[in-house]
Amino acid sequence: MNTINKFIAGLNDNQKKLLVFTVVIVIVALFDRLLIGPTMSRLSSIDEDIAKQEDVIKQDLRFLGYKDRIKQETKEIAPYLTAVKLGDNETIAAFLNKIQTLAGASKVNLSKINPSAGQQEAQYWKYQADLECTGNLSDVITFMHAINSDKELMKVDKFSLTGKKDSGDVKASMTVERIVVPGASMPPGSDKTNATAAAPATP
Repeated sequence: MNTINKFIAGLNDNQKKLLVFTVVIVIVALFDRLLIGPTMSRLSSIDEDIAKQEDVIKQDLRFLGYKDRIKQETKEIAPYLTAVKLGDNETIAAFLNKIQTLAGASKVNLSKINPSAGQQEAQYWKYQADLECTGNLSDVITFMHAINSDKELMKVDKFSLTGKKDSGDVKASMTVERIVVPGASMPPGSDKTNATAAAPATP
């Protein structure tokens, strides 16, 4: 200690100022190395974590914003989904009965219906039936419109109309298609027997 005091006493004013300045610089450097540096590094890491969490929260909020829209869309398509996928024979029977019901309501006379077995696509099943019917032109058009607007996802895939001699009626040949969309993932149908029996003709 005496040696240090003698060393300081032997310095002139400028040397003393330089010594004080040097000591201050060393203390600041040590303070930065031991405290400020690690603290700033930790704060930087915390800021990065906060930024990542903010991005996650923004994404979650975006998904939550879609919640009401998804619920509304689900509600709208629910009537078109089939809760339980029946076998081919049962589905085809219901399909033909629906056609007959719509034909009767439209005052159209069915003369023949030939259904085909269902075909499984990626997300749905497709059924078709070729039919022939007669009736007033406006009634036939009404029948086709009833098919296309039914909630069971049916449509007239193709058709042809010919006039009947000595009558204001027309004869229509058409292919009607029905789509069955399961409400959940379904295994392939086990009943693949073709329905070969035609529906009873309506006189």
